[in-house]
Amino acid sequence: MNGSNKADYIAKRIADFSSLNHDIRESAVASLIELGEEAIPYLLEAINDTNWRIRQNTIWTLGKIGNIEQSLKPIMTALSDPNPTVQEKAVMALAALGSTGATDALIDMLRSAAPHVQQAVVQALGDIGDKRAVPPLMLALGDSEPIIRGLAAQSLGKLGDKSTVKALRDLLNDPHDWTRGKAAEALGMLRANRAYNDLIIVLQQEGHWSRYHAAGALGEIGNRRAVELLVKLADTPDVFLKHQIRDALRKLGHKPR
Repeated sequence: MNGSNKADYIAKRIADFSSLNHDIRESAVASLIELGEEAIPYLLEAINDTNWRIRQNTIWTLGKIGNIEQSLKPIMTALSDPNPTVQEKAVMALAALGSTGATDALIDMLRSAAPHVQQAVVQALGDIGDKRAVPPLMLALGDSEPIIRGLAAQSLGKLGDKSTVKALRDLLNDPHDWTRGKAAEALGMLRANRAYNDLIIVLQQEGHWSRYHAAGALGEIGNRRAVELLVKLADTPDVFLKHQIRDALRKLGHKPR
């Protein structure tokens, strides 16, 4: 493909970002991600387009191409886009870039962004892996929204800071099953043996997600004292929990008879 044909092709694909057809938009994004850095100059021109769908998909494509030097600042600028959906995609693109240069801006967004954007921010802070995010994520464990509390727990698990174990153990008492599950999952990521007794209790209580992740966490922690209870519960009618228990037993070195 020569220069003029390539420019026309990229322009056509960027125009497809505005399509109301999901498959056309996804195809356009995938094709420019595959083209890679050759598409970046054209994408940088499109990032301020008047059409929000073009801005949104341009930002995501830049994030997935992954050139931090060229894309970090333009994507960070999009955090203040007037459209919250574009803001959310900018947060996701920054997570895809994985640059700690975005950490401070993302932390600031926790205080002011729309709820669905805040959820993306909490997840991005875990994915980027900058431990400067630990204090604001700890605060987010007390958020009024259970999904924010759960996502904050998950991100703290990803960050690997064991000073968060006590707060995550406390979150195992959250009134929402899904949130308790995310706390258990995070404790598994941290291999927090101090949470062993708490997880044993959760595994024996009600709650699909909390029991599922408690079983997984016990497998990750590696304390073989859990084998007896896991074997006892292995015939549960909950298919998902059954598979999780079997996987935990395998990690604990238990061989079924």
